Amino acid sequence: MDIVFGGPLLFVPAIQNGNITDIEVFSPRNGHPVGATFLPGVWFTDAELNDPKSERWPEPESFSLLDPHSYAIDLTQTSEGQSAFPGSAIPETNHRVKPRRRLSGEWDVAISVIGQLSGWSSLRLSEVKEGFYLGSDAPRVGATVSVMHRLTYKGVTGAEFCGASPQAKEYLSANVAKGGTIIIQGEVPYQASLAHERQATDAIAKLAGLDLHWVATAPVTHVALLMTHIMYCGASIIIV
Repeated sequence: MDIVFGGPLLFVPAIQNGNITDIEVFSPRNGHPVGATFLPGVWFTDAELNDPKSERWPEPESFSLLDPHSYAIDLTQTSEGQSAFPGSAIPETNHRVKPRRRLSGEWDVAISVIGQLSGWSSLRLSEVKEGFYLGSDAPRVGATVSVMHRLTYKGVTGAEFCGASPQAKEYLSANVAKGGTIIIQGEVPYQASLAHERQATDAIAKLAGLDLHWVATAPVTHVALLMTHIMYCGASIIIV
């Protein structure tokens, strides 16, 4: 099973003896509606996820909004999925910050993924340019940040989306044997303003306790920048 996350999200993997044991994903309190959908028997290639207009990407109407509270995706796996995944294998093409600073409670949706991770792919990369960010926790100019992540879990035989609606839980349970992709998207379609783009960065920095600010001043108003799978506001951050 693949779990694809898109949008300005904060990833906090729990690491023991160098290996990832589970992952928490937070959507900061930034006014972004968060939606989820499950596609049984469907897996996306890197090329499809990197393509903003992939033909197989589901329509916005297929996403169910997640209410502002915590969730858990609890996976049951065979021995095939029990090999350890080291924290050092998280792609370096990300904005990564060191742990040990306390998180705030400024989140709307929190999702724990409980299962043995088999692979982590970071996609939709963009280069950090001069004048985009300020602060001691800002990514360096020339580095990349990512806005989409695919977490892969092998040998999945059961899954429960705790906290989701009864209908969504029943659909996942009835179809999990086919495998497939759970998509959790941190934005549903809207046109972003400059203030909103700044709010997205400010919110994730406030959640993670970071000195980080978005200072770019000229977002382009165009239908191609509609905040959805085509374009997301800001980038994700990984605490590791």
